Amino acid sequence: MLKKLLVLAFIALPLCVSAQELKFATVNLQAIFQVMPETAAATTALQDKQKKYENELAKMAEELQTKYNAIAEQKDSLPESILNTRLAELQEIEQRTENFRRMAAEDIQAEQEKLMVPIQEKLMAAIKEVGTEGNYVYVLDEMQTYFKGTMTEDITPKVKAKLGIQ
Repeated sequence: MLKKLLVLAFIALPLCVSAQELKFATVNLQAIFQVMPETAAATTALQDKQKKYENELAKMAEELQTKYNAIAEQKDSLPESILNTRLAELQEIEQRTENFRRMAAEDIQAEQEKLMVPIQEKLMAAIKEVGTEGNYVYVLDEMQTYFKGTMTEDITPKVKAKLGIQ
């Protein structure tokens, strides 16, 4: 019986030793992503595009309001057929405005993905490099970690350095 316990202890010993060598790390993805120069440039480009769409929507809303006011002023003096034609035009403008609003939102979403995905990929590549260099078993996002023990290292500064960020 003692022999079996000794054999079991010798088998378990390497497992215990290797378990002590496991390294875990956390990184604050959001903090790094926000200070990357590429993120600022992409955000500016997205804001510029969004502003252009907002300006165009404002023009369309103004056109709609002008037509509506004209119809409201002349409603009692117009023949029914002309009134119906103008109301149909008004509905067409409303539909165009709504279609444009939807298309603008889709376009901004697509542009955001086009601009942000390469930045996210660059960040993930830097994290992978730091993780490989540091022999970490896992690198977890700090924002999604509920508990961080003392045996976990925060590699956010290392990832920033890898990306050339202060």
